[in-house]
Amino acid sequence: MTGVQTCALPIFYILNVRFSGEIHYEKKVDPSLLGIEMPSMILQPIVENCVNHGIREMAGEGRIWLSVYQIDDTACISIRDNGVGIRQEMIEKMIGGSYKEENLKTDSNGIGMDNVIARLKLFTESEEVMSIISDGADKGTEFILYLSVKEREEDDV
Repeated sequence: MTGVQTCALPIFYILNVRFSGEIHYEKKVDPSLLGIEMPSMILQPIVENCVNHGIREMAGEGRIWLSVYQIDDTACISIRDNGVGIRQEMIEKMIGGSYKEENLKTDSNGIGMDNVIARLKLFTESEEVMSIISDGADKGTEFILYLSVKEREEDDV
């Protein structure tokens, strides 16, 4: 297990080294949620998807926003990009676990997102662990992970 802060920052540093600083990153994190536990290596595949399938395919400046906020007893971790977007059909396949990469020019086969979703379901003991939102072509994509704050606080007692 790892906290949100220790999980997110190294990913963006490594990507900016890899892409010569061409990926711009902004974060807005509720300080009370910095220590919330989550499985390690959960954010990396999502950020890499934002870069490889969203930003890399677009013209112009790539941006990724990380937001961590709370709604009721749920910590929401949002990773959003300004890339090419995702079709609703593909979102449904990704959430449902039936997505397999059809574009053979990439190294991806869809296993990364399947792994993230499966691990989050095990960790949270819930089926509702992620939303993927895209308003269409060239409008970016947002991934929102849901972790129970109340459950984590009870575990610490």
